[in-house]
This record gives sequence, C-alpha cells and structure tokens, in this order.
Amino acid sequence: MKVKIEIEDDGMKSTHVFEGTIIREKIIDFLAAAGVFSELVDEVREAVEPKSENSRTLRDRLEIFVREEFPESWFSSNELRDRYETVSDDIKLSTVSTYLSRMYYDGVLERRGNRNQRQYRLVTEEFTSEVKYPGTVFKEASWKAESGW
Repeated sequence: MKVKIEIEDDGMKSTHVFEGTIIREKIIDFLAAAGVFSELVDEVREAVEPKSENSRTLRDRLEIFVREEFPESWFSSNELRDRYETVSDDIKLSTVSTYLSRMYYDGVLERRGNRNQRQYRLVTEEFTSEVKYPGTVFKEASWKAESGW
C-alpha cells in the first residue's frame, strides 16, 4: 500500500509518501507533529467550551439571567433590572425594556398588560410549538378577495 500526503501551508508545500505496511496511528502521529490538527483542535475547542461571561452579548446575558431567575414566573422590567443589578453591573431601565421587547418578538418571552404595567414570562415548550410569528396578532380581514376566474 502507498499513501501520499501533501501539506501546503502559507506557500510552503511538502509531500510525504508512506509505503509498505501502513499503520494508521503512525500517519496520525505524523500529521499531528506536522501541525495539521492544531487548527481543527482550536475550532473544536471554541465550539465545545462555553463562552466566558464577558464574551457574551448583553442580550445573551439577560436571557440567561431570566431563564435562571424567572423560569416560570411573571416579572416586570423593574424587577428584572433590580435583581440583575444585585449580581451584575448597573443597567438602565430603558435598556432592559428594549431587550425584553426584542426577546418577546423573538419568541423567547410572552407578555401581558399595558405599557405601564407590562409583565413578561418565559414561553413554555407547549406554546413555542404553536408560535409561528411571535408577537404578531393577525386580525380577520374586513374584505374578501374575489376571483374573476
């Protein structure tokens, strides 16, 4: 059996030929020593390792916080802000309200009440299977299309 491996890296090209009884582990060891797997290992490590708290966006951190602190209960933007500030940085109420609204339109949260008394809650699984257009209320049309055909 004959195996030929070509490695090209930054314009440098090398060719290696293995002949005779080829042992899989020897080729893998050779490729590892040549650094072929180092980029792949870094990509896998980044995908598997959770992001550090600082590398997450504020929206992600707020969503995680809501999932941990309010898993099944209704809450207001004030309650979320007050509780979030006890464990993390200060945050403006307008910022909290903006992200809660976005999470609602993304289908993460459901909401009730008017603008002054608005409350949010995580959407349950049975509800998410029915949601096609989160945050959209379809009204029945007052007109009907007629076909002339």
